[in-house]
Amino acid sequence: MDATIGIQNHSDNKRRMACPCCGVGITLGVRECSCGARFVGEPLDEAPLKVQRLGPAMTSVLLLAIVTGVSLAFTKWLAFGAVVVLWSSWRAIKLARREPGWYGGYRTALSTLTVTVLASAILGAYAIAHIPRALDNWRARQLAATQAAMYEYANELEDYKRTYHSYPKNTQELTKVIGQSLPADYWEHSIKYQPINDQIADRSLEITGIQFINFELRSAGPDGRLGTGDDVIMRDGIFVTNSEVKKPTGRISADR
Repeated sequence: MDATIGIQNHSDNKRRMACPCCGVGITLGVRECSCGARFVGEPLDEAPLKVQRLGPAMTSVLLLAIVTGVSLAFTKWLAFGAVVVLWSSWRAIKLARREPGWYGGYRTALSTLTVTVLASAILGAYAIAHIPRALDNWRARQLAATQAAMYEYANELEDYKRTYHSYPKNTQELTKVIGQSLPADYWEHSIKYQPINDQIADRSLEITGIQFINFELRSAGPDGRLGTGDDVIMRDGIFVTNSEVKKPTGRISADR
């Protein structure tokens, strides 16, 4: 008898639930509790709810927006960060295919991947077409930096000449007067200085009273070797090419 009552009580407990409003036990299926609370639907079962995660797909969209923004704001070369976008969108696509119940955004990730691939192809073609111009700009910056250093060097020579009425015999004399090192070219090579005398020197440099009224500054250029076609040459404050350089009469080298 007791066993039968126990089974009935257990069965009753299975058919009852606590009212979410007052906590009193009520029978499943009733529409209203004694406290006045009314039920509008069946209670939820205990099965776990699956909510699709859109994080990977949205991350790829966000990365695409960031790469596009910084490329437009700073430099187009930052657009090569699209590699990260490609990886992120492809990862989101794989997750959505493998576990569609947990990961969503397949179409979003696919669209992001497609847009990124097309944009990367366009960027690649643009970069290849502009490589020669980029190299020219790079060389121009190197030349401009070297010429600026040579102008600074020439200014020191002019200051020396105003004081001593002649250009210095060599770089040692100049550095001794200015008390600091002389500027180097873009490649950190020393700029070679050479004084020039307009008269034929029939004696050594030790002759007193000899005056140097012209000078030449020469940078070895990117190859680091003097006398080649990429040398940067200044004569008396004017830049000339190797083909324009003519050996003047009475040139006296500062390296002697």
